[in-house]
Amino acid sequence: MTAGSTAKVGSTSVMRWVGTLLGLVLSAGLLSTILQDRSARLQAAQHQSAAIAQGVDRLLRYEIRNLERALNGMAAEADGFAADPSHWDLPETIRGVISRNGELQDIDVFGADGSLLHGGVNAPTAASAVLQPSLQTGQLGVGALLKQGRAQPVVQLVVRTPHGNWLVARLRTSELQSMLEDVDVGRDGGTAIMTPAGVVLSHQGASLDYADLPGGLAEQPPRLHAGADGDLLTSLASSSGYPFVVAAALSRNEAMKPWRNYSAFAVSLLVLYWFGMFYLMRRMAASEAVRHNVHVELQRHADWLGKAQEASRAGVWAMDTGRDQVRASAHAAELFGFPRAEGMLPLKEFFNRMHDADRPRVEQAFAQAWESGSPFRAEYRIMLPDGQQRWISARGAPVHDHDGVLRMTGTIMDITVRRLQQSDLERAESQFRELFERNPLPFWVFDIQSLRFLAVNAAAVRRYGYSREEFLAMTILQIRLPEQATAVQESVDDQAEPRDSQPIWLHMTRDGRRMHVRVYSSSIRFDGHDARLVLAEDVSDRVAYEADLKWRAAHEESTGLLHLRTLLERVDAAHRGAAPSSPYAIIHIQLRDLELMSSTFGRGTRDALIRSIARRLQRIAEGHGHLAYAPADAFVLAITQGENWNDLVDALGAAFTETIESVTGVHRLEGWIGVAFQQPEELAEQVAGHAVLAAFEARAQNLPTMHYSPRMAEHAADRLATVHRLRSALANAEFELFFQPIKRVRDGSIIVAEALLRWHTEDGYVSPATFIPLCEESGLIVPLGEWVIDAAARARQTLGAWGHDGIAIAINVSAVQFMSGTVSSMLRDAHLRYHLPRGALHVELTESAMLQRPEMAQATMEELRRDGVCVSIDDFGTGFSSMSYLRDLPLDHLKIDRSFVQNVHSDPRNASICNALVALGHGLGLSIVAEGVESPAEFEWLAAHGVDCVQGYYIARPMPLQAFIEWVEANAA
Repeated sequence: MTAGSTAKVGSTSVMRWVGTLLGLVLSAGLLSTILQDRSARLQAAQHQSAAIAQGVDRLLRYEIRNLERALNGMAAEADGFAADPSHWDLPETIRGVISRNGELQDIDVFGADGSLLHGGVNAPTAASAVLQPSLQTGQLGVGALLKQGRAQPVVQLVVRTPHGNWLVARLRTSELQSMLEDVDVGRDGGTAIMTPAGVVLSHQGASLDYADLPGGLAEQPPRLHAGADGDLLTSLASSSGYPFVVAAALSRNEAMKPWRNYSAFAVSLLVLYWFGMFYLMRRMAASEAVRHNVHVELQRHADWLGKAQEASRAGVWAMDTGRDQVRASAHAAELFGFPRAEGMLPLKEFFNRMHDADRPRVEQAFAQAWESGSPFRAEYRIMLPDGQQRWISARGAPVHDHDGVLRMTGTIMDITVRRLQQSDLERAESQFRELFERNPLPFWVFDIQSLRFLAVNAAAVRRYGYSREEFLAMTILQIRLPEQATAVQESVDDQAEPRDSQPIWLHMTRDGRRMHVRVYSSSIRFDGHDARLVLAEDVSDRVAYEADLKWRAAHEESTGLLHLRTLLERVDAAHRGAAPSSPYAIIHIQLRDLELMSSTFGRGTRDALIRSIARRLQRIAEGHGHLAYAPADAFVLAITQGENWNDLVDALGAAFTETIESVTGVHRLEGWIGVAFQQPEELAEQVAGHAVLAAFEARAQNLPTMHYSPRMAEHAADRLATVHRLRSALANAEFELFFQPIKRVRDGSIIVAEALLRWHTEDGYVSPATFIPLCEESGLIVPLGEWVIDAAARARQTLGAWGHDGIAIAINVSAVQFMSGTVSSMLRDAHLRYHLPRGALHVELTESAMLQRPEMAQATMEELRRDGVCVSIDDFGTGFSSMSYLRDLPLDHLKIDRSFVQNVHSDPRNASICNALVALGHGLGLSIVAEGVESPAEFEWLAAHGVDCVQGYYIARPMPLQAFIEWVEANAA
C-alpha cells in the first residue's frame, strides 16, 4: 500500500470517529431541547389561560361597576318611594335606568322587612331567596340564577339602600355571554363566568365545573389562581371586587400538539443522521477499494501510451544520452528549416532555430527531462531562414531500448495554424469574459436542449445566492416558479431574434426570495452547444414601487380599505352589462362624534377607533362585496342585493354596539346607516349619493338605519336651495332682531330683553327652527353670530339713548360659534365700539356648547365674567343636565325650559321638576328664569314658588326694537 493510500485510510478512520462523537453530542442536545421546550410550552399555555381570565374579568368589572353605580344612583328614590310612594314616580325611574342599561331586564324593590314594594314584569322571587343581610349599604351582591321558561336566563344583582331597603336587578346573562364570544381558548378550551358558589352564569367552549377547576372554588376565591388538572390548564380571576369568578381553561392536548409534532420531527432527524452516518462509512470503505483498482489500471495505460509514442514515425526525433547529435526524420528536419533528409543534426542547431524568448524555457525543460527521466513536452516558436515564424509542438521521453541504453525519443508537429486560431479565440474569449464577468447584471448561458447552465457571471452568483458550481449543476427551471415551466419552454422554443422579454418573470433565489426580472436573450454557439445568452435585469424595486403606487391610488392608507372612487369604479365595472335582475345596494355608514372624540382624547385615539371599526366592518363585508373608507368619518359598502342583505345591515349596526378598547379607555362609536338600491340605468356614484342622503336622514331623525326614497332627494334639494338663499341673506339685510322682555317677579321691572333672530323673505318670515340648524351645518352661523352680536350691541345703545340703561340684551350663542373661541373678543369689541357699560350684554348658552369641551368652555366663561358679561344656561333640563358644570362653571342665570313650565299649576310632574330646579339653582346662587309663561295661573304658581324672572307670551311676544321701546314705556307708565 502506498503512502497516499495509507493517508486515505487514516482520514477515513478520523471521519468515522468524528462523525460518531458529533452524533452523540447532537443526540444529547436535541433530547435536552425537547424536554425544555415541553416545559416552556406548558408554562406559556398556563400564562395564556391566566391572561384570558384576567382580560374577561376586566371587562366584567367595567360592566358590573356601571350597573352598581346605576342602582346606587336610584337608591335615594327607592328610599323615598318606600317612605311616601305618592311623591315618587319609582316605575318611571326604573324604566329610565333600564333604557340606559339595556342589559337589565327589570328591577324589583323590597322593603327593609323583605316586603315587595315594586315588582317587575316577571314575578319576583321570595325576599328570603334574594336579600342578603350581610351586604353593606351600597355594596353589590349576587342572587340566584333564574331561568324563565324560554326567555333568556337572568342573574339577580342585590344592592342595599341607605335606609335598609333593597334593589334587586335582573341582569341578562346574554350580556355576560357576549364578553366570552371573541375569547380564543382553542377548540377544546372554555371560559365561564360564575358565582363564588360555583353557579355558572355563562360559558363559552368547553363546559367548566368544579371538577375542571384547581381544587374547586373557595368561599373567597383568590384574585388570580392558576393550575393544571387532567387535560385542562385552568386559571381563575376575581380581581373585580365583585362576587363573580372568571374561569379560563386551555386544553393540555391542544397546547402540547405542536410540541409532539416538533419532538417527532426532531427524533426523525436524529434517526436520519445516524442512518446517514452508517451509510456514509460503508460507502467510504467501498470507495477506497475502487480507488486502488483504478490506480493500477491507470499505470498500465500509461505504459501503453509510451510505447505508442515510440512507434510514431511522423516528425520523429531521437538522441542518445551524453551526445550532442539528434537523429531527425526528414519531416522533422524540414519543420526546422533544414534540408529534408533523415540523419544526424547538431542539437545546438535545433536550439538556435528557436525564438529567443522561448529558447531558455525549452532548454530548461529538455535538460530537466534528461535528468529526471520524465517526458519532455514543449510548444515554442522557431525562426526559419526566410524570416517566417512557425509554432512547433515537441513531445518526447527518455526510454531504454532493447539493449538497455537510455535514449530520448519523441515527435514534433507544426501547430502554427492551431496556435493562430487559438490566439484569435483566446482574444475573443478574453473580451467576452471581460464583458461577461464584469457586467453588473446577472449573465448566464444555458443549453437550449437540456436547459442546463453552461456559464454564469459573478453578478448572477451574487444576486441569486448559488455558487458557480451549484449553478452549473442546475437547469434554468430551478430558478423559476413551478407553474412557469410551460411558459419558460415556450420562450426557449421561440426562434425570434433578438428576444426582448416583454412580460416580467418571477425568479427564485437560493433563500426562497422571489425576484421580478426582465430577461434579454440571444442564441449563440457555446462550447459545442446550441445555447442561449441571457441577461437578467432585476426590476423588483420598480415592480414593488408600481404596485405600491397602484395600491395607494386605490386604497386609503390609514385603514387599508378602498378609496370611495375606486369602489364606485369597481362596482360600475362589475355590473356593466349585467342582467337587470341583479341590482346591487350601497350602504353608507356615517360615524358620529368623531371630531368630539378627536378633540377630547386626541387624534391618535380617533384614528385607532376608526381602524378598529374598519376591521369589524371588513370582517362583516367579506364575501358580500366591497368596503371603502371616505375620510374622515364614513364607510361605504357595496353589496349584491340578495335574501340576506337585511341580516347584513343588522350585523353592521351590531358592530357599533360593542365597545372598543384603546390606550385612553373603553369607547363606543355610533353611526347612522343609509341604504340605497340601484335603479335601472343608475351609476354607482348616483346610488352612493342616495345612500348618503339616507344616512343624513337617519341622523336627522336619530334613527340607526334609513332606506333611501325619492322624497329625500327632494328634501335635500330644498335644503341646498335654502342654504344658497342664506348665503346671500346676510348681505341683502334680510335678517333682523326681535326682542322679548324678561320680567323680574318681585317688582315687575323689565331687566333683560332676549334678542331673537328672524329671517324675513319675500314669502314672509322663515321659522328659526328651519334655518338655524342649516346655518350651523353650513358654517354660516359664525358670520351670522357676529352680525347678531353687533346688532344686539347697537340695539342696546339705542335703549340707553331712550333712557332704558337698566335693560340688558341677552344673546343666544350657538355651540359652533362658542367653540370657535371668538365670542369673548367679539363682545369686548362690541362694548368698546358702542360705548356700552358693564353688564349691558348677556350670553345664553345651551348645555351642549359647554359639554363638548368643558375646559375651553370654563376658560371662555371666566373671561366673559371678567368683562362683565352675564352667562345663562338656556333650556336647562332638556340636554345632558350634568350637575358638574353647574358646580364648576361661572354661571349667573338658569333658564327653565318651557316644556317644564307648561301647565305647571296643574301638572304634578312639571311642578316637581320646577320645584327641584328652583331649589337647585338657588342652592348654587343662580337666578332662576322661567321660559314660555303663557297664562296667569302659570305666572302665579311660579311667583309663589320662588322663580326670580319670567318670560313668555303672557308678558309679551317678541317684537321689533322700536315696538319694544314703545311697549316698555307704555308699561312703565
